[in-house]
Amino acid sequence: MTRVDLVFRPQPSIYLLWVLGDEETRLAVEAVHERTIKRMLEWIEDEVALIRYGKDGIYRVRAARRSGSRRFRHYEARSERPLLHDHLLLSVKGQCMDGKWGSIHTLALYDGGREVA
Repeated sequence: MTRVDLVFRPQPSIYLLWVLGDEETRLAVEAVHERTIKRMLEWIEDEVALIRYGKDGIYRVRAARRSGSRRFRHYEARSERPLLHDHLLLSVKGQCMDGKWGSIHTLALYDGGREVA
């Protein structure tokens, strides 16, 4: 099944707090990071996940149900330096209200929910 890989990581100033802060600070940064990912996923579900259907995908509807996603948290980069980040593998398949399955309009996802022709 085709998926889109989204990566979430704090901006540099927040990332430095996580790397250099005490345990309480690191836990607070991770809690905000977690909440941000959750809110972003809700936004994608509510505003962006459009299923294309019809000839050349000219029709679009909100997904009634998506086939799922998987998330992986990492605490370091490939260079082995500390780097809090999450990978989210997001399925591009969704189910319409009539039960038919279609593909999520990935250009709308990348364009932040703005209408894409």
